[in-house]
Amino acid sequence: MVWLFALLPLLGWWAYGLLDLDEGFYGAITAEMNRRGEWITPFYNGKPWFEKPILLYWLAKPSLALFGDLIGPRLPSVLCTFGTYLVVAWFARKRFGVAAAQLAVLILAGSLLVVGAGRMMLTDPPLVLCLTAAMLTFWESLVENPRWRIATAALIGLAILAKGPVAAILFLLIAGWTYWREPTLRPRFRGYWLAGGACMLLIIASWYVPAYLANGKLFVDKFLIEQNIGRFTGGDAAHTLGIASLPLYVPILFLGMIPWSIWIWGAWPRWPQTPAPDSPVAQEDLGDASRRYLAAWGAIVFVFFSISGAKLPHYILPVFPPFAILVGIYLQDRAWAYRLGLAMCAAMCLIANGVFIAWYRISGQAEAHALIRYVRQAGGDVALYQLGRRNKELGTGKPKLQETSLPSLLLYLDKNALDTDNFGEILSHRGPILVFTRANRVRIEDFATAAKAGRRLEELFPTVKLENFKLYRVR
Repeated sequence: MVWLFALLPLLGWWAYGLLDLDEGFYGAITAEMNRRGEWITPFYNGKPWFEKPILLYWLAKPSLALFGDLIGPRLPSVLCTFGTYLVVAWFARKRFGVAAAQLAVLILAGSLLVVGAGRMMLTDPPLVLCLTAAMLTFWESLVENPRWRIATAALIGLAILAKGPVAAILFLLIAGWTYWREPTLRPRFRGYWLAGGACMLLIIASWYVPAYLANGKLFVDKFLIEQNIGRFTGGDAAHTLGIASLPLYVPILFLGMIPWSIWIWGAWPRWPQTPAPDSPVAQEDLGDASRRYLAAWGAIVFVFFSISGAKLPHYILPVFPPFAILVGIYLQDRAWAYRLGLAMCAAMCLIANGVFIAWYRISGQAEAHALIRYVRQAGGDVALYQLGRRNKELGTGKPKLQETSLPSLLLYLDKNALDTDNFGEILSHRGPILVFTRANRVRIEDFATAAKAGRRLEELFPTVKLENFKLYRVR
């Protein structure tokens, strides 16, 4: 019953199309990579696009090809989120018992932010799965068998392919803290670092090396410098809110994990006096040490992203697995907590589907996707005209909703298009072309401009009520 209820909030992801911006970019890039037969360089509308590493595209390419543009794009995120539930259950059951494991899974599956991101085509669900599995296997390498460290290294390598070097930085911070604060475990840090490091480097090199060989300086400038170093230091203006955003993740964690976030403080372990480094680790002490490790893991990730320059709500997702296990341990003897977990999963299923479907329609994206599917069936060349926001100084990180360039259109169009703000570029295109634009973009004088250029501009479906978008033909 636990697994059925845990899966419920993730179901229904196929009932609405991709939501822009991030999902739209990832979906369009995956579709173009499939058309090109490309596995190394991500392309968006004919140009290399290095804002994210490759793992999401590697997962989504076969999914999109096999299941189409409704089920396929988000399926990897759903599977990765469910995979996170599985590894959390494995660890919690092994270290704390069946009740704690079941409740930890229900806590994750009933948390708003986990469910929301798990139903979207994002790089975060693969990152969370890989990083969670890496941190849990690392603990196993300390308290059980050091060979687990090779699995940890491989998983860190995959996490880097999911979202960049941030996974390695977080691992080093958490491992360093554990080495410092758990001196009785220091002797267990020995072994398999060289083999693990080699395994990690091979996995990272499987994409980084061919991507560099294929793109050279572009790969270094756009991906390594701009997207990794630049984002953390605040170079991503669209997602940067300034120093006032330092406490931003406090309400996001509270609301994103409600009602379970209420019990995080009660579940927090208390650190005892630091024992001598050569003191033996008693078996009965491992449970307390495990809880301290989970708390340190969650706290370090929380602080790291709080001081990062670029912020989006889902960046904080890696704190949810350790906090869910801690709260699951704390509440495992309360029968009402189990019932609350089941109820939250059922409620989250209704909330997630209702909110996503409503937003898909209210935002106008349902209309846009229906219109672009017609364009796809009609065939021929296509122009996307003045879709982006007019107020350039406001980025997507601002509270005011902005018009976007609707990159998801290229997924459903399944081919590249002329993306322009210049009507003259459309008129200079040889042959007929369909023009997809927002309702207020084509002006009366544009018809006269087209006529002077010897072209004919006509609106398609003038009698059909389209609230947000228009379709024209230039011939």
